[in-house]
Amino acid sequence: MALVAAATAYAAFTAAGIAGTSGTFATGTASDVKTRQCTGGDGKAFTITDAKFAGTVSVGSPAIPELSGPATFRIKTTADDASHLGVVEGSFKVKDDDTEFHGRFVGTLDGSGKFSGFLTGDAHKGSKANVAGTLSGTFVANTGFGAPGASLGTASSSTTQAVIVGPVCKKAPKPKPNPPAPHNKRADVHGTITALVTSPSVSITVTGKGPNSATCVGDSSSPSTAGFAVNDKVRMKCEQISNVWTLRELKKDNHH
Repeated sequence: MALVAAATAYAAFTAAGIAGTSGTFATGTASDVKTRQCTGGDGKAFTITDAKFAGTVSVGSPAIPELSGPATFRIKTTADDASHLGVVEGSFKVKDDDTEFHGRFVGTLDGSGKFSGFLTGDAHKGSKANVAGTLSGTFVANTGFGAPGASLGTASSSTTQAVIVGPVCKKAPKPKPNPPAPHNKRADVHGTITALVTSPSVSITVTGKGPNSATCVGDSSSPSTAGFAVNDKVRMKCEQISNVWTLRELKKDNHH
């Protein structure tokens, strides 16, 4: 597996105090790469890449075994498609083991791919060492840290040292659903047929007690008025369609 590297400068906190150190983070071929693109609120296009890398961590003096070895990296990159400015956030584990040296780093990318960041990590066994320091080099989202790395503990003067990151790729608001169609008004009248016209179109008036009465017309879906006459006791149901009360049900009501 071909590996490429980024140089780092650390301060290692050990049982004996604080010691300066240096080391190299190397990433190999990326796996499980997931990329998505979206547009921010200001109309700028962004690419977000999540990738897993296998590689190595090698820390120099003082020699602390658990700070070096094969490692796994998970790195997320968010970059502006136009300027290529970006933010890199990552985590690492030596030997893919939480008890070995592990930690996180975050940094910025300039338009040419130069990375400048800071790393913190610790080892839970053995030395119980904590590590903090700068991490710099070149970086590409889907291939990782590139050679030849960067100067020890400092960043190139052309490297972007800080960026302002606003909301990126906000979820588009869900479109509001169309309001449900209003239900047609309905009338239910118990009473006596006081008017009935069957030709050329149907019209029927039913009058109940008090002001409870309705006049409805027939359409192709209305029940037949055959067998009904004025003074019949009925129950009539009507529906208001386009402001016209339309007959929907007509039954004799001998118990009225």
